Amino acid sequence: MANDSQAFLNRCFLFDIETNEKGEIYSLGAWYNGKKFNSRQGRKVRREELAEFDTFVSGAEFVLGHNILSHDLPCLHERAPTLAILQKPVVDTLYLSPLAFPENPYHRLVKNYQIVRDSINNPAEDAVLAGKVFIEQWDVFLQLLAGGSDTPLIYRGFFHQVDRFAGISAAFEAMGVPLVAGDDLYDAFSWCIQNDVCRDARNRLIEQLVDGRMEHPPLAYVLAWLVVSGGNSVLPPWVRHHFPVVPTIIHQLREQPCTNPHCDYCKTNHNPKFFLKNYFGFEDFRSAPATEDGQSLQGVIVSAAARNASLFATLPTGGGKTLCYLLPALMRYRRCNSLTIVISPLQALMKDQVENFSKQTGTTLAAAINGMLSMPERGEVMDGVRLGDVGVLYVSPEQLRNRSFVQTISQCEIGAWVFDEAHCLSKWGHDF
Repeated sequence: MANDSQAFLNRCFLFDIETNEKGEIYSLGAWYNGKKFNSRQGRKVRREELAEFDTFVSGAEFVLGHNILSHDLPCLHERAPTLAILQKPVVDTLYLSPLAFPENPYHRLVKNYQIVRDSINNPAEDAVLAGKVFIEQWDVFLQLLAGGSDTPLIYRGFFHQVDRFAGISAAFEAMGVPLVAGDDLYDAFSWCIQNDVCRDARNRLIEQLVDGRMEHPPLAYVLAWLVVSGGNSVLPPWVRHHFPVVPTIIHQLREQPCTNPHCDYCKTNHNPKFFLKNYFGFEDFRSAPATEDGQSLQGVIVSAAARNASLFATLPTGGGKTLCYLLPALMRYRRCNSLTIVISPLQALMKDQVENFSKQTGTTLAAAINGMLSMPERGEVMDGVRLGDVGVLYVSPEQLRNRSFVQTISQCEIGAWVFDEAHCLSKWGHDF
């Protein structure tokens, strides 16, 4: 298997560039057929060097690199649009990473847009490292095929629809992934996601595909996310940036309940009582306090919050208000891996709240960040938030002034903001 991947790499030239803040190329490196190419260090890459580079890799069939479709190749095109290499099909390992490693897109060699480097500012070495990433991805896709998974076939079918991704389709072909197209592709996709989405929403999505109203490549990332949905299935920020329709489709498939009695997904995942019993061990919500028409006020609040409604709830002490935000938070996390942020002024109680949630639900989805944590403890929680392991995050108000905290949560799908002890809002003032 490794020999097959190396044989494909031998048909590619691997390259990487470095640019400055003006977008000028100041370093370029490549690997092809066992040889390396490096531009002269310490100055902008000249046109003569680009021509030399074009000649160096002229025999390659494919271009391979990391984040080259959106960064490196456009930079080269702006600088020298007549380069022959710009006409070759492209294999971008950035686009393959979330498909190969959906449960953790930030695997050990890739973090967000960047490859984890073995060296500093050495494009030729970074190009070689992209080849290592590709071999890891190749091995994973072969394992999926050997296990009888249809996902590689669907991935190839979706990318094959767009000329820009012809190189990715060719890479799948070299792996031995058959090409599935037309109704066969849509049927395979529909079958793969049937247990993980709303039945009616799935049918509407397939209709859009058949009618040509939906782009195909984004659905590869929808499928990869659904394969590991309900757990560690965070969407990389770059996927949200390049394919903003992906989170929208996921929400349409999983966050909007239908009334179809035959939809098992909605009957379970939009049913607060199912989560109440299976995670908290209660058969029903508290009967008191009750609404004017005799319903459980706690149950009405939870149902509204589970539908992602904005609401203000006030309950007497002992009325079960904590459950009113924790149960919907758990439901949102299981449906879309979204994060619920609970702002609380009671730092001393956060640890108890996290421990109680973990004990009640049998999960480790809750965490807290406040001034009482050590730096290693804080770093561990922040990593959990980044990787989608945390579904409920307790924070003290001053954390919203912390730049690293704000940057971390800005990359997350935030399902709800919860203000515990909401009367403190008046003390925090308008600036808060």
